[in-house]
Amino acid sequence: MIARGRRRLLFVLGTVLVAAVLLLVPVHPPIELPRFAAAPGQDSVRVIAGERYRANALVRLLLGAHYRELWTLPINVEVLRLDAVDGGLRPVREGGGMETRSLHFSSAAGRHSVFRSLDKEITRLLSAGMSRSLLASVVQDQTSSAHPAGVLVAAELQRAAGLPAPHPRLVVLPDDPALGAFRARFAGLLGILQESPGESPGVPRDSTGEPLAKHTDEVMGLLDAGTGQRIDAAGYLTARLLDFFLNDWDRHAGQWRWIPAPAAGGTWWRPVPIDRDQAFAWYDGILLALARLRTSKLSEFGPGYPHLQGLMRNSGALDRRLLAGLSRATWDTVGSFLTAALSDAVIDSAVHRMPAPYWQVSGPQLAATLKQRRAGLGAMAREFYRELARIVEVHAAATDTLVRLTPGSDGSLELRLGSGFARRLEPGETTRIELHLHRADGRIVVVGDPGGRIPLRVLDVTGREVQPLLAGKP
Repeated sequence: MIARGRRRLLFVLGTVLVAAVLLLVPVHPPIELPRFAAAPGQDSVRVIAGERYRANALVRLLLGAHYRELWTLPINVEVLRLDAVDGGLRPVREGGGMETRSLHFSSAAGRHSVFRSLDKEITRLLSAGMSRSLLASVVQDQTSSAHPAGVLVAAELQRAAGLPAPHPRLVVLPDDPALGAFRARFAGLLGILQESPGESPGVPRDSTGEPLAKHTDEVMGLLDAGTGQRIDAAGYLTARLLDFFLNDWDRHAGQWRWIPAPAAGGTWWRPVPIDRDQAFAWYDGILLALARLRTSKLSEFGPGYPHLQGLMRNSGALDRRLLAGLSRATWDTVGSFLTAALSDAVIDSAVHRMPAPYWQVSGPQLAATLKQRRAGLGAMAREFYRELARIVEVHAAATDTLVRLTPGSDGSLELRLGSGFARRLEPGETTRIELHLHRADGRIVVVGDPGGRIPLRVLDVTGREVQPLLAGKP
């Protein structure tokens, strides 16, 4: 009996080893982005965005149907004339994305735009030795989980939500000498051309004409320093609920720009969501369902919402920091606003932004799904609020020297900081407050009882818990 069990174990281990080897053997040619030739002066070209994502019934069952029908559908696409856009476009540098091949342009009018390939190079995430393996083909195949026209639709929905948004257009780059040193890597590629991040309409510029938008890490540094900076938290919440509506899980800190506006004693920073490549992400198929048990962000796109943790996976730290000061009433208000802003007419108009053949195949279904998801926005906002309210993360600026805790007769607790943070916390919602310090000395004075029904933990810049100085009752 023992010998039989050992043989069975050896058979299983051998099978797994053989499968692993077969997955890693370099049997495929290098995966290249498709190119589309256009004759000189040709205005448009007929393309199939992702012929390699065509799949039989077994592959669809295992790896998902995704948006394969759209990726393999012929459409007519504009051939970009570099000399006809904004006085003429000049390529200046290649972008540094891990999956998207991107090229930045400067126009004769002094504005900046970026071309981003529609198809992705997901195999760049793998080591060089695995880039020609069966595993690489499987990984690359998951590009078809992204809607090939999702960026076009999402931009209009973002504008309807009152957020700055670019004006993307689907184009093929010509085989033009004007591409210069970038010609070999970009001529003939299909992709999206739009304003550079931070240059969407409404973004202010300095005296030289450069946009004033900043990256997230720059703005977080200003908040930490305590220089009178404020975040438009309600605007950020609007954007995050829109992310959920779009099923856009890839919202890490690099997916935002921030634009300034004067405020009393400092600056008010408004969020600009960028890079909507994962709008309407749809990971179906048996193997993806198994992967979802470990990686909840690989969600399906449908009338209902997926697990909240998947939608927060890449953005949880930013969410907890930037939304900590909002009351429950604000969440209700923002949820109601967004539900009203995404009207039937807005959704129908946005969905019609995709190429006509795509719309004929999937447009009505996409519009119907979005209208069903809109009905659940309020419930999703409340779930999001409850998740962030459990442990409230408050960030004290370097200039904050004390925190005031004022208990209520009902067990609630009001927390105030000199830098402007103020929030009333309810014991039925919040189990703990974590106060993160950004002072070099790691010290702060607490006025009030930090060990009440909602206890307070104080953490220094390294994340180590420290004991605050106590100054009695408020």
